[in-house]
Formats: sequence, structure tokens, C-alpha cells
Amino acid sequence: MTSTTTPATSNLLVAPTKSDLGSSFLCPLVATLALQALKDHGAVSIALSGGSLPSLLASLPDAFASKEQDPPQWDKWHVFLADERCVPTDDDDSNLKALNEAFLTKVGIPKSQVYGIRQDLMDDTTATANDYQTRLVEALKKHTKGRLDIAILGFGPDGHTCSLFPDHKLVTTREDQQSSDIWVAPVEDSPKPPPRRITLTYPVLNTRTDHIIVCGAGTSKAPIVSKVFEKIQKKDSGEYEATMASPPPFPCAMVNPTVSLTWVVDKDAVVGGSEEQFKLAAEL
Repeated sequence: MTSTTTPATSNLLVAPTKSDLGSSFLCPLVATLALQALKDHGAVSIALSGGSLPSLLASLPDAFASKEQDPPQWDKWHVFLADERCVPTDDDDSNLKALNEAFLTKVGIPKSQVYGIRQDLMDDTTATANDYQTRLVEALKKHTKGRLDIAILGFGPDGHTCSLFPDHKLVTTREDQQSSDIWVAPVEDSPKPPPRRITLTYPVLNTRTDHIIVCGAGTSKAPIVSKVFEKIQKKDSGEYEATMASPPPFPCAMVNPTVSLTWVVDKDAVVGGSEEQFKLAAEL
């Protein structure tokens, strides 16, 4: 697999259970990063994946309230899709539908600041991707200095993230041959149904995103986690620092944001990994 330049280390947070992952680990971290973005430039731009991720964000409003932090200012948030299936927004395969049901309808983000795909373009995947990129770029330039503040990504049992799948041309094309102008790409042949999708690309994830959080839970993710990290060390803070494998073995390990990378997993995603990870799991 052709690699992008990966960071030597990642922050690693390990939750005892999947439910703790969202409420006690992911959401407090997102709240902290969002408040920093609001302080820096008065807005939050965030890209979200689908899958199991939306349910993990349900506790985000509580993360602001429980710590008596500054208000989230939902009216200043701009929410983008890290990837989306070319299906109607009321289809069960729609990532936007999942996000709406689990999280977005429970907070006060204006609908005009939640950026879904255009329904009238769904039959043309390339046109859908081009339109989405145009709106993404315009919104980021207007509100957050041309950058994504935060991307929260999941990863599959095959190691894919967004709709960047192993051995797909969007992953295997050498970095120096990838156009930095393509932030959103069409996917016509996803190995996972439905086949037609759009996805954020490595150029935007790796050069135009400040913070990326990669989330996964369950034993099905353990084989991926065991190969993504070469070594895990406990820090004085009680958190962990993970040395990334090089070259990265999966698409999810190829994300390389400009400020911080954090993996948030549960204990089940660590058990079943390498000997080093078994030692870590025994501590939890």
C-alpha cells in the first residue's frame, strides 16, 4: 500500500467499554477542540463519518455541560460529511440520516450549516463530488480560514476509513501524484455496498485538517489496531502514546493531520492484538 507520510506517534485513548468511549473519552475531547476553534476564529468546522460513529456523539452536549465549560455555540458549527453514500437522505444507508437521528437534531446547528449531498445530483457521482467540494471549500474559506478544525473518522474491519478502501486507486496512488486540488472524490466501485459514494481525500485530511480523531470499538477492530501501532507506551498523564507502524498497513493509518492525531478505542479493540497490546489490556 502506498503510504503518505505518517506521524511517528499518535495519542491513544482506551475506554473500558464502547459506551464509555463516547461519553467519557471521545465527546470530552471533541468539546475541548471545538472550544479552542471557537476561541481562535469564532467557528467550528467538523467532518463526521457514519457507521457506528453517530451514536458515539450523542453525549456531546453533556460533555460541555458536565465540565461547566463555555457554551458550545452550536449556531457557529459547520458540519461536513467525511464520506456519504449516493442515496436519498431518508435511506437507511445515508450517513447524514444516521447523524441526524443520533446527534444533529438534538443540538441547535442551523440546517444550512449541515452540508449534505445534493439530492438532484445523486445519479452522477462525479457531479455530486464536485458540487460537494465547491461548497466545502467555500464554507471553510468563509468561516474557518480554509481549514477543517476537526475530522472524526471510523475504521472498518478491513482498515478502510471514510470511503478510502484498501487497494483502491485513491489509496494506492502515490502521494506526489495525487492532486492537492481534489478534496472530495467520487467512488463508483466501493467494495462495500452501496457502491456509489463520495469521500474526503488524503490531500484535505492530511494538509487541510488540524485535528483527526480515529474511533473504533469491538473485537472485530483488534486485528487492525494490532497492525496500526508498533508500540504502545503509558504516559505520566495516564494516557498512552502509540508509535505508528511504518509503512502504514491500512488506509485508516494513512491519515496525517497537521496538528494532532488521536485514536480512541475500547478495550475490546485492543484485546486480541500484539503482545505489547495484551500487556496494555491487562492494565485496564
